[in-house]
Amino acid sequence: MKPRVFIAMASTILGGPGKGLVQFFKNGGLESCYPLCITYVIGHNGSKTDFTHAIENAGVRVVPLRQKLTLDPCLISQSLRIVRSERCNLLQSHGYKSHVLCAALHWRTGLPWIAFVHGWTSENMKMRMYHCLEKTLVHFATRVVAVSDSISRRLAFVSADKIRVIPNAVDPAEVNIENSGRNVRASLDIPPQALVVGVVGRFSPEKGQTYFLRALASVRERFPHLIGILVGDGQDRQALEAEVASLGLSGAIHFAGHVTDVAEYYRAMDLVVMPSLSEGMPNVALEAMLFGKALVATRVGGIPEVVLDGITGLIVEPKNPYQLALAMCSLFENRALLESHGRAGRQRVLVEFSPALRTRRILDLYQEVLAVRSAM
Repeated sequence: MKPRVFIAMASTILGGPGKGLVQFFKNGGLESCYPLCITYVIGHNGSKTDFTHAIENAGVRVVPLRQKLTLDPCLISQSLRIVRSERCNLLQSHGYKSHVLCAALHWRTGLPWIAFVHGWTSENMKMRMYHCLEKTLVHFATRVVAVSDSISRRLAFVSADKIRVIPNAVDPAEVNIENSGRNVRASLDIPPQALVVGVVGRFSPEKGQTYFLRALASVRERFPHLIGILVGDGQDRQALEAEVASLGLSGAIHFAGHVTDVAEYYRAMDLVVMPSLSEGMPNVALEAMLFGKALVATRVGGIPEVVLDGITGLIVEPKNPYQLALAMCSLFENRALLESHGRAGRQRVLVEFSPALRTRRILDLYQEVLAVRSAM
């Protein structure tokens, strides 16, 4: 019988975890299980979010849970009714809030529970507390899915036999690979012959854009026509703009803002840099490799599991603009190597990080936990 899966994720935007769900549904998941997604609604707000639209467009029903508080106890009673009326036999959670909910449902119903762990940020005390809660709660799950080996090693409270590593994937069908990127260059007045290096990600301390800017200032001494693009937005925008001014990079850096479709920006870049201080399983690296772009990235989290040093890009130490600059220069000085890394990266991501492979791994896990339950 097909599993009937209750899926909980607290999200309004279509971030990495949400994209992973859509990929799963579109690449065989919907044919092999009956998924039901819940979303959290505060008050009487009935407007649909980007996340809700994407899940529904993938053919999956989304049921709203009404709440007054962040961790409202009434969420449990609402969810119990849904689980029972829909005859769900499997619980799946993404993020600390949904872990709390599924932990309660797991204890009340005895249903198997799979907790997905995508990584952690530490921009403030509130987020650090939430992530401590997450690490503690998932100990009680039937299985815990970590999106990288590095994350699995940080799940100290979870017994090793419960952990499964299922990396993120990237779907070529979701993007226009043939897009030239000329429109981006033209809209930003970037000359056709200029070199372009980009960073994609939210403007938050753990993404390390400040170190990229310092490296860029140094690299431009060797390549004065080098242009940088920062794709994203967030809390650090003003600080980054101030850093650009202080480094004398005004006119050499473009802030693209939040971009729904990053495809054309990847195509416009000659090189993609990931100066992160922490990462789970980096979707940006997978996306850049899909577009045949070499990467310069830091040795943190799951990055070295995706970017192979000297094969699909170059790995440097975090918080080190000097190493970032050296790596960027070495690739710009050897265009054959730059293009070779890009080709190797595309081949790697198509083979090792395909959505079909990820879907198969998740479906196999569903059957595994349901078999354990039936044997009890």
